[in-house]
Amino acid sequence: MKKLHLVRRGLLLLAALTLVGTAHAEFPDKPIRIIVPFAAGGGTDNWARTFGNKLSARLGQPVIVENRAGAGTQVGAIAVAKAPADGYTLLFTSSTHIQQAALSANLPYDTVRDFAPVGQLGTTGLVFVVTPQVKANNVKEFIEEAKANKGWSLGTYATGSAGDVYSRALVQDHGLNLPVVAYKGESAAITDVLGGQIQGGIFSIPTVKGLVKDGKIKALGALSTGRIASMPDVHSLADQGYGRYRSSGVWLGLFAPGATPKPVLARLTEAANAITRDAEFQREWAERDLQVDWRGPAEFQKEIDADMKTWAGMVQSLGIKPQ
Repeated sequence: MKKLHLVRRGLLLLAALTLVGTAHAEFPDKPIRIIVPFAAGGGTDNWARTFGNKLSARLGQPVIVENRAGAGTQVGAIAVAKAPADGYTLLFTSSTHIQQAALSANLPYDTVRDFAPVGQLGTTGLVFVVTPQVKANNVKEFIEEAKANKGWSLGTYATGSAGDVYSRALVQDHGLNLPVVAYKGESAAITDVLGGQIQGGIFSIPTVKGLVKDGKIKALGALSTGRIASMPDVHSLADQGYGRYRSSGVWLGLFAPGATPKPVLARLTEAANAITRDAEFQREWAERDLQVDWRGPAEFQKEIDADMKTWAGMVQSLGIKPQ
């Protein structure tokens, strides 16, 4: 009887382990939600939707992209950090995500512990644009003109973003009386640039390139490692003599909640890596001014750790106090 009982326990344990293995093997078996911590219509939102379409096709499940803008990407990040760690809620975000750690005194999550990197997907530049009412045609001329004008201001798409901090650096480095206004997304900020309520700002390429081409705004420089393919006449800020602004711009990455099971993370990483190798996807992102640049979880985490130290140093050098 005892032997039969042990056999039954063994069978039950085997069945339980099989069910766990099957649950992981069958991932995903329902729709996946991708949280974008920026407003709809901006560059990150557009990139996330093209990626989401490919992820849906790859995994055979609907992928729903949901915008949760606010608090410099913190609103969206909180939603993912607190979501069930099952792989069905993901964060598609930019390097603004890790920059928040240096800018927030009471961040409601741990940037490293509460998020598991699925992989870095790509990088893109940013462009410094101004309203046509600004006479300057390059950064040096803008600085000179800004010193002679009162009541000017710049806008940014999120507090703590690269656009925000580099704008503040430009203001501080050159003694400009130029407030930097944080908006909830690029669309609202660009609307005010077009309306003349603010004089300019640093924004994503897809958001501004059509407006620059149509002459509705002017591009004075770029945060990029070289010329931007779709805007070849725009020189980087570093090339204009502002070496402090030597930057590749922004990375885009995919994250899951920190406690997500390794088999689920592996499945997501496999799918994301395959998507970045897809020629059609590479072309789609290139058309949207994003360069596919895959880095797996381990390599991506090393980059994140290094970026957080670099950003903390830059914020400290600017005298920006965490709030």
